[in-house]
Amino acid sequence: MYDTLTNKVAISRAATLFSYFGLILLLTAWHLLLSPPDNANPYSIWAFQTVPLLLFYPVILKKHLRGHIWLCFFITVYFMHSVTLAMSAHSSATLALAETLLVASLFIAAMMFARWQSQLNKLRNSASQSPSADN
Repeated sequence: MYDTLTNKVAISRAATLFSYFGLILLLTAWHLLLSPPDNANPYSIWAFQTVPLLLFYPVILKKHLRGHIWLCFFITVYFMHSVTLAMSAHSSATLALAETLLVASLFIAAMMFARWQSQLNKLRNSASQSPSADN
């Protein structure tokens, strides 16, 4: 069970990192390179969308469980935005669909990482506190 949980944690962590950095890369490419807005400053729009995500960078690197849970709550705003654009006749609907997929995978990966890491921590604590470990 310990090895299975360790593998699940490693896979969900890798998926979280891939989705997180993929989302930041997509937003950067979208607003600065692929489809910059005509009548607005692309850097301010880019900053408005990416800086809040970058605030979770230390949390993800340090593997904080509560931070991953808060990230799941926070990215629902990105999900609503991307689904709205993806289902419209907007010129960036394809990019919005890619954002939707990345946000959904980030949500699932971060949620599963928090769940499995919590179970792994409980398993480690119970193993270290058992009387058989002292012998």
